[in-house]
Amino acid sequence: MTQDELKKAVGWAALQYVQPGTIVGVGTGSTAAHFIDALGTMKGQIEGAVSSSDASTEKLKKPRYYGF
Repeated sequence: MTQDELKKAVGWAALQYVQPGTIVGVGTGSTAAHFIDALGTMKGQIEGAVSSSDASTEKLKKPRYYGF
């Protein structure tokens, strides 16, 4: 696996720890970006998300993800 493939796997694996109805904290960087991609599959199941960077916030704002 490439480094990016490993990061993607980690991002998707982290999804198993997200409980429906919660507010999710999101970090910064390429692994966090993969996590946001995975989190998009839970649209409508979580209360919201907060992030540690403008880049993560902008990605979370996209309608494809949450539109927060």
